[in-house]
Amino acid sequence: MATPTVDGAREVLSYLGCKDATGRDIIQKVVITDLREEVVVYIKGTPFVLRELDQPVDTLKHVGISGPMVENIEARLKEDILSEVKQLEGRLLLHQEEFNTATNQCSVLGYWEHIDLEDVMTPAEVYSTLRDQGYCIDYKRIPLTREREALAADVDSIQSSINESSRYYLFISHTGYGGVAYAMAITCLRLGADAKFVMEQTAETHFVSSSLTKSVSVKTFTDIALRQGDYRDILNLTRALIHGPKSKEEVDKVIDRCVGAGDLREDILQYRKALRDCSHDDDDEARSYLMDMGTKALRRYFFLITFRSYVHCTSLHEVTFASWMEARPELGHLCDNLKLDR
Repeated sequence: MATPTVDGAREVLSYLGCKDATGRDIIQKVVITDLREEVVVYIKGTPFVLRELDQPVDTLKHVGISGPMVENIEARLKEDILSEVKQLEGRLLLHQEEFNTATNQCSVLGYWEHIDLEDVMTPAEVYSTLRDQGYCIDYKRIPLTREREALAADVDSIQSSINESSRYYLFISHTGYGGVAYAMAITCLRLGADAKFVMEQTAETHFVSSSLTKSVSVKTFTDIALRQGDYRDILNLTRALIHGPKSKEEVDKVIDRCVGAGDLREDILQYRKALRDCSHDDDDEARSYLMDMGTKALRRYFFLITFRSYVHCTSLHEVTFASWMEARPELGHLCDNLKLDR
């Protein structure tokens, strides 16, 4: 979900039953994973972010930042805000976006707000307060966005949040997309949720019949294969892994089930098509961006398939995914040499 207000978070958690309001209900534990890299501070229950004065609608990039570092910056920003509130005798200049339906444009408007010191909280403090109020939750900050390079350590961070006592898993991001689909897929693969999926192949998703191949062009056949994630580097990966083809099939099932939060295979395909459609006269920076983002999406797909093979081959507490990957340099070589255009 997108970053909620405090009231919105309470409503979602109450709906999921993680607080017993009657004394008779069974409390459901919820694990909340905040995937935002951007620094957030709550003021009077509403989340605010820090932006550049001349680019107020553009997100400040903190690509690659760790969770503890984000929380440290948020704590420092809170102290700066409180200091400014004291200097301005309880007032603070805030800004909000307003969308004009007539002009189809968004504008940023400033306004003064009267602030009490207890009105300013970091996200970690918000969820700590909710826990103190009786909500059965765990909260973790694990920055994970589309711009971030996929790392084995991030996979371990996500799977470390999983435990048998938890009933629900909530993922918070800027817009509700971003790295949510990736984090959801990791969680589903670790939980074994895909074991409940119907595994029979279907004509429209898992193979192209011989009669169909006779009637489609090479270009169409290639598009179908790529839409199914059959990139050369990915197929090479499945040959290198134990249970490789099975792991890819199971990952594809999970991606299909998590499509409401984003389609990783479709992301790869769209970046590849956009790159292919770029002419040589186009801006080199634009081409580099498409190549970079597409390769990062392909890398996330690579890691999901590799992670599923790891789950098949190891027990839960035997070895971390990062250590397992490090012991297999051939997988690292494949990962470091992924190409979007093949």
